[in-house]
Amino acid sequence: MHSVLKKTENQATNHAVHSSAIEGCLEVLTQASRCLDMLDDDDYKASVKPYVTSSIGEHFRHWLDVFQAIYQADMAIDYNKRRRGHAVETSRLIAQSEIAELTDWLMSLSEKELKKTVNLVTEVALSHTQTCFMSSTLEREITFAALHANHHFAMVKVMANLMNKPIEADFGIAPATASFLRGQ
Repeated sequence: MHSVLKKTENQATNHAVHSSAIEGCLEVLTQASRCLDMLDDDDYKASVKPYVTSSIGEHFRHWLDVFQAIYQADMAIDYNKRRRGHAVETSRLIAQSEIAELTDWLMSLSEKELKKTVNLVTEVALSHTQTCFMSSTLEREITFAALHANHHFAMVKVMANLMNKPIEADFGIAPATASFLRGQ
């Protein structure tokens, strides 16, 4: 389904309304930022073994890596680039800074840029190294990044609940699930 960049302005906030894909990404980034505000540094770095072996920070680093692969792409989006062990895994401040930078970038994208064809490379097999090269659009890839982040949010919510930390009720709920629940 094709998204349209709306040229209207929201009178209450006096800002341009973006494409649906960008709005969805911004919603995800806002949720992530609010989640970080609800945790302290120890919560962010902790794991809840044996239930989940990675930390909330490691989950944040992973989904941020997906967005960063798109944001920093030159000739192709390389989803195999990962920053395992990067300071974003242990610093909520660095995660917040990356979220703010991605937000600014997304808000600067035009409809023409969103429709641009992009090339990507990604590993596709577990048993052996098998890389696929393919084309897509920037709009499709940022949508993928937002949905992928949401999947990690579900894991973060489980972890936060196991640590008895409050997390928003809709954190980690997929957009299609939210639509289904609204229809009940």
